[in-house]
Amino acid sequence: MENDLWIFLAILLGLTAVVLPTMAFYYRCRACGSLAHGFKSYKLANLETGEAFLVCRRCGDRTAKGKVESDGSVTWFSGGAGHFDRSGYYTSDAGGVFSDGGGSDGGGGGDRGGGG
Repeated sequence: MENDLWIFLAILLGLTAVVLPTMAFYYRCRACGSLAHGFKSYKLANLETGEAFLVCRRCGDRTAKGKVESDGSVTWFSGGAGHFDRSGYYTSDAGGVFSDGGGSDGGGGGDRGGGG
């Protein structure tokens, strides 16, 4: 019985050692190559144009990754959803792969584009 636990933990550790680096490489920042970009990035919206961006914390590169409606609700291209308030703060509504994993630490910042 105890041996089964060690086998399970070894398999779990092996999968984690393969999956996390693969995800980090696939979702890295295209501008600077930051591997943390997929796990930690700012969310930013331009309410005038209706675009939602992921912003690299390391180099500031912006990539359009979603569509923002006039009421501030955002639909990420990866399938998640969320909401930007008038001050630019982002809150998540549903899960998606790296695109909307919670509130934005940066509070939107930059060129949000004004009110909706």
